[in-house]
Amino acid sequence: MSMQEIGERVHETAKEKGFWDDDVDANFVLAKLALIHSEASEVLEAYRKSKGEAAIAEECADIFIRLIDLYVGLQEHQIISPGLDFDNAVLMKMSLNEGRPRKHGNLI
Repeated sequence: MSMQEIGERVHETAKEKGFWDDDVDANFVLAKLALIHSEASEVLEAYRKSKGEAAIAEECADIFIRLIDLYVGLQEHQIISPGLDFDNAVLMKMSLNEGRPRKHGNLI
């Protein structure tokens, strides 16, 4: 199963559960991005509080689930081209990153 196919399944579940009932406007997208950020904070807390690998893995999965749901939802609403599947977007970015210099000016 490709990441795009996983995303389509995740997105269908999210729609069925009512998480896409609102208008898809700038505020809706910003709220979805804030929720991705909150999941990243939950990974940090799971690690910081030594909750164990299962908790860290679960929170990392939540980041991916929210991200791929947003990506497919943006495709569905034609904000991202349906032809640009998530797998290819990730592969294109990986290729770009592979060509960059070490840390390319960043400390971390």
